[in-house]
Amino acid sequence: MVKETENPTNTEITDDTAAERARTAGAGVRRVSVTGARMLREALRHGGDDLPAALRGADDGLLLSALDEGLPAERATRVVVELVRRAPERGPELADAVCEKVLLAQLYLDPPPRAPGGADGPAGDPGRRLRVRNALMLYEGLVRPYAQRGAVPELMACVLPGLWTAADGAGREVVRRIAGTRQMTGFGEKGWKALFGGVAEECREREEAAARATRREARRRWRRGSADEGGGLDLKPGQLWVSALLGFIAVALVLIVVIAAG
Repeated sequence: MVKETENPTNTEITDDTAAERARTAGAGVRRVSVTGARMLREALRHGGDDLPAALRGADDGLLLSALDEGLPAERATRVVVELVRRAPERGPELADAVCEKVLLAQLYLDPPPRAPGGADGPAGDPGRRLRVRNALMLYEGLVRPYAQRGAVPELMACVLPGLWTAADGAGREVVRRIAGTRQMTGFGEKGWKALFGGVAEECREREEAAARATRREARRRWRRGSADEGGGLDLKPGQLWVSALLGFIAVALVLIVVIAAG
């Protein structure tokens, strides 16, 4: 959840106002034309010569809405390239709003919805590598400049742990490659603290689970050993006769002593 922070004019921004900025995104991000959305959807579906013109004619809101619908990776790449291409044309407010939307969507790393009868998981998502590349393009073209402007760093801090714990490991790969560039990642101290705090908690839970399992195994072995010791008195038939004879002799000796004493 986004905490309190400050914008460049030192005006307080809460999680509600940040969410409102991401929803409104100026006049160009969230004002989606139904007709334009339909045209873009059809162009993305069929491709061909009409697609470049449809992409150039769509505003940022239409492009982001198309990504929200969960496009196959190859089609999403065309949208991502267009969003990054026009980054220099945006003013600061619109650029921040677009970037916030991208961050809230976890860089659009989620695979498209599974078709009925399709396969689950990474094996059913052959475009995983493309999704990672798209996320890196969005980060380099939109997020890193946003982070360098110092806008809403708490939102960046929320994104890093979410990427690291993404189910199919794609987000973790993105984080590794961002960190591997040897540039400022933009996640900031709060982001890395949030990540390592989550990792430390996960390690603590695993250690406690391992300790509980060790204690259970130790109790199981102790009970098994006690049962084995109790069953150690099981005698073979020959041993039973010997034991009975020794017992008879002992009784006879006792009787002799008693009679002699009388």
